[in-house]
Amino acid sequence: MSEVAFQMQYLMPDGFVPPNGRFDREAAQLGASLKGVDVKGANVPNSALWVKLGVHPDGADFEIKKRGELVYINIFCYELSHKSGVLAIVQQLYNQHGLGVVKTPGVSKWIHSVPVQHHLLRPNEIELCQKLTVAFFWAVFAQRKKRSEHN
Repeated sequence: MSEVAFQMQYLMPDGFVPPNGRFDREAAQLGASLKGVDVKGANVPNSALWVKLGVHPDGADFEIKKRGELVYINIFCYELSHKSGVLAIVQQLYNQHGLGVVKTPGVSKWIHSVPVQHHLLRPNEIELCQKLTVAFFWAVFAQRKKRSEHN
């Protein structure tokens, strides 16, 4: 498989901590250990964070809460054919939370993080949120790829 197949862009509104799009093996293992993330959500061990994953035909969403307060909504897109529809959802969230203009991704696979109550997070929690977001992005990608190979 070519390197292009594994290109992903991680976007955030201006004025926030630039996202780290690197894959983190430790975060991936932590994510894999969480049970029920895509149904009811799960608490992240040794933190005040809770995560929930929703997988849809055109992408996925990954919510992160801290002590019951929504801090991030992450929107995932995996195919160029879904880009405009998924970007419309991101734009609605940007409008709802006063985040300005949505940056347009330059590749077919991307994450848009929408900070909702970002101020509730400490720097180490921001880093953990970003690492978990990337880990779940690639986990969904792997599931989608496996399904398409079996069909």
